[in-house]
Amino acid sequence: MQDINEERILLMLKKSPGEGISMAIDKYGGAVKTICKNILFDCSREDIEEAVADSFVGLWKSIDKFKSNGNYSLKSYLYGIARHTALDKRRVMKKETFVLPVEEVIVEAAVDLECDYVKKLNENIVHDSVNSMEEPIRSVFILRYFYYEKVNAIAKRLGLTPKVVENHLYRGKSKLKRELLGRGVQCE
Repeated sequence: MQDINEERILLMLKKSPGEGISMAIDKYGGAVKTICKNILFDCSREDIEEAVADSFVGLWKSIDKFKSNGNYSLKSYLYGIARHTALDKRRVMKKETFVLPVEEVIVEAAVDLECDYVKKLNENIVHDSVNSMEEPIRSVFILRYFYYEKVNAIAKRLGLTPKVVENHLYRGKSKLKRELLGRGVQCE
């Protein structure tokens, strides 16, 4: 299939939402399903499909908020929507906050999240920090904390041992924490 560029999808989402969503599903549907499936790993297929559908509806509803300024791609914007949609669904289904095991905890910034500007600024810092990581640490970090893949799956995919993957995760978290502290974000 011919590569569909983001500008065309953006245009169609605004001009003809049905066609725009269809194009977005064709291009990003597999990855969105993987994100939802990894977060909702113990849920039914129907719940996962509902989260996928809700992600694309969320994209359509918030398309006017998306600013294509070179810092963020439509792909990463949609993946963020999918991640939040799946986590919200998990919270609703379990009637409690989704808690990852201790070894899976992501270093998060302790800031006032009510302020959209501060939240966006911190997201930029995290994205910049992750993007500046060396390979394969960056790939390991993204697969683990953005796609929720298990350590053994990452090791198999990247041709590494699970111990090497764990070491890369440790180094990635340490680097991220240093950069956050260096930019004035308090980590807990």
